[in-house]
This record gives sequence, structure tokens and C-alpha cells, in this order.
Amino acid sequence: MHTEMKYRFLIHYTLSFIGGYLGLYAIVSRADLFGNAQTANLLGVVRDLIGRNFSDMLLRVGALLIYMAAVILTVWIPEHFSADLRFISIGIDIFAILLLGFFPSGMSPVVALYPVFFAMPFQWCTFKAPGGYNSSTIFSTNNLRQFTTALTQFLMKKDSSQRDKAKFYGMTLLSFHTGAAMSLILYMTCGLSGVWLCLVPAFYAVWLISEDRNTADTPAVTRSTASACSSFRNLSYKKKEA
Repeated sequence: MHTEMKYRFLIHYTLSFIGGYLGLYAIVSRADLFGNAQTANLLGVVRDLIGRNFSDMLLRVGALLIYMAAVILTVWIPEHFSADLRFISIGIDIFAILLLGFFPSGMSPVVALYPVFFAMPFQWCTFKAPGGYNSSTIFSTNNLRQFTTALTQFLMKKDSSQRDKAKFYGMTLLSFHTGAAMSLILYMTCGLSGVWLCLVPAFYAVWLISEDRNTADTPAVTRSTASACSSFRNLSYKKKEA
């Protein structure tokens, strides 16, 4: 595998670990709310509206607006700045992780997950799966479907491309649920502050992105050097002809 692609696969698996970690943290620490899923929050808005629970409805609408703001920023920032959006996304993840550990257990579970409602969609819209695959780092349903389909086709047809596809989605699922398992273990042993251990994979992702950028820049430098050498050779050849 090309070095650049290797880093991008590792980035994807690391982000899947973070997605699973924060997803289960939301469930176990905040009354079974899944911070990565906006669908449940939207259904909660409908339930609170019909039940006339307007205070909770407004909190959920706030979560919805935060989610939308994150998506909007992933479109707006590249149009106005040249910064690598991936670093911004991981920076948001790190800030969210730090905040989550300080929030008291008695606060509104919806409000307590506002940082996750912002960080996860920003991550989802920023990072595209490598190898042309369609895979989210914050959800499992589509990854499970793709894994099952690819594995079935490989067993039926012995297609190597389907084997590689099944391996990719299998590793994504494994990373996601390993992160979830670690989140539960650390919550049970450390309480709410256990979320801070997620800083380790977050900073690892920063390193991977830096290495990916360096690897991506190397071919351009090489081509530039080669072009310069070629121009020098052509100039020397013309001098000899003269």
C-alpha cells in the first residue's frame, strides 16, 4: 500500500475509534442519549412539541442548530481560508473532550452533549473515507451493511476487491466498537473524567494528519526538482549545440 494511503486508512480507523468512544460515552453518562445521532434528537423535538414540554424542546432545538452550524462551517471555512480543515476538526474534538470531563453529572443531558453535537458532524463532513469507500466514522449502520454485503459477495464469487472492501469495513467496525468498549470501561472506573483518555487517539490523529501532509507534499517537491534538473540539462545541451 502506498504510504500516503496507509496514513489515510489509519486516520479513518482512529477517527472511528473516537466516534465510538464519544458515542457510547453519551449513552452511559447522559441518560441514553446518542450524541452522534441527530435523528433521535429530531424525534425528541416532535415528542416534546406534541407533549407540550417546550423547555426540553428548546434544548433539543439548540442541539439541532449546533449540529447544523457545524455542517455549515465545513462548507464556509474552505471558501474563505486555506487552512487544513482536518486539523480544525481534530482541534474541535480535543476541545469537546476537555469540556465533557468538566461538566457536572446533574446538568441537562442534552446541554451536556452540545460539544459532541458540534464536534461529530464537523468530523463527519470533514473526513472522507479513503480508497473510494463510503464510510462514516461516527455511525455503524451503513458500515455494517457494507461489510455484510462485501463479505457475502466475496464468499460467493471469490472477488478480491470484495475481500478488500469487507476488510476495510470490518476494521472500521472493529475500531468504532473498540472505542465504545474503552469508553465504557473508563467511565466505570474513572467516571465522567474518563472521557479525557480519548485525547490520546485525538493527538495520534493529529500526528497522522501531519505525516499524511508531509507524504503528500513529497511528490510535488520531487517533481519540482526533477523539472529543474531537466531544464538545466536542456539548457546545457543547447549551449553545446551553439
